[in-house]
Amino acid sequence: MSKKISISEVINAFTPAQEISDAKKFAGRTEYVNDAFIGLITKGSNIAIVGGRGIGKSSLARQIINLSEGDNSLLEKLNIPFDEKLDFLTIYLACGNSVKTISDLIIRLLTTKDCLYDWIYDIPNAYKELGKIQGGFDVKIAKLSSEIVDETQYSKAIQVHEIDVVFQNVLSEILKTKVAKDGILIVIDEFDQIEDPSGFAKLLKSLATNVPGVKFCIVGVAQDIQNLMKEHESSDRLFAGSVLNLPPMKPNELNEIIDTAENSINGFIKFNKSARDKLISLANGHPYIIHLIGKEALKTAYNEGIYEIDEEYILKTLKDIAEKEADPVLEGRYKKAVASSHQREAVLKSLAEVIQKDGEISTRDAYKIAIDYDVDNPSQYVGHLVSNDYGAEIVKIRERYYRFKDSLFATYVKARPWLTKKE
Repeated sequence: MSKKISISEVINAFTPAQEISDAKKFAGRTEYVNDAFIGLITKGSNIAIVGGRGIGKSSLARQIINLSEGDNSLLEKLNIPFDEKLDFLTIYLACGNSVKTISDLIIRLLTTKDCLYDWIYDIPNAYKELGKIQGGFDVKIAKLSSEIVDETQYSKAIQVHEIDVVFQNVLSEILKTKVAKDGILIVIDEFDQIEDPSGFAKLLKSLATNVPGVKFCIVGVAQDIQNLMKEHESSDRLFAGSVLNLPPMKPNELNEIIDTAENSINGFIKFNKSARDKLISLANGHPYIIHLIGKEALKTAYNEGIYEIDEEYILKTLKDIAEKEADPVLEGRYKKAVASSHQREAVLKSLAEVIQKDGEISTRDAYKIAIDYDVDNPSQYVGHLVSNDYGAEIVKIRERYYRFKDSLFATYVKARPWLTKKE
């Protein structure tokens, strides 16, 4: 056994609550890191990261930010060849509920500290450009804080195209100062939260022509870039070769996450093979699940004086996670779908058991399992699960075929201990 480790070190060995910024803790994804690097050094190319929830998109975005700012430690770790350090001025913004349109997005970028506002404030010509629209919307830019500006509203007198033009002019003025050799990289996380992203493709095309030193990296839940942007015309060309569609992680990559966590606490507590196998099976390719269960298992083991975690301990931890609602969002969705019905829970779990590689679910396969759970009329409960009353977690694709709308939730359904008892 190694020397005593602090509770803080144990608690932070796994990080389900935040993305991975440290290259030393970033696991796998060599192919996608390489594609991201190529996207950064390719003139005129933007980058898009798409995939399901809990799959590691935001963590990859953080590594792209590191690369763009000249930190090549991840490239060295993954043996990816490079011959220079990049020098971008990198801006990061995570979209929230208040970012409903591309105009909202632009205003956030222009008026939020830690985005463009600090640079605008220090460049007279850029500040003058912003002044052209300041009178047209209510924005608290006098208060310089790290928080995103709240309650931004622009009047109807300010046309969308005027905001686009001011945005382009501001970016142009910043680039003229040669603040960064390679230009400006704008990373937009949670892009899928934007209710109406129409006009974004047009904005990117205009920037490519008028301000070629600007790149975007957009991150969001989607099957492909068209679904993310909801604009089909020329979308692919704007991200040619740099659409990173993240699949579930491979078992060896998930194992690497566990190795990294163990190493961070000098092997003070270890996961034996049965625990690792169970964790990887439960995660179903989602690194978030590894972090969620791993964190809770280490914390409890530390408090109980246990130094080796086995499969039974992982199952105990799963029960604790559900009871304590360690992930209140997933747990809340689960309880809404089940709504105290053992038969509906049985159908929900049956659907999760027979997900095919492409994500589709054949009800013929699911009903066989549900009937074994003594469900009298499985189709009735499938009808419930596609309705808003029960969270609409299941989507009908075609006759007798369905899909979970969120693969992370499907993984949680499969892993979570039963909530109800047989009636």
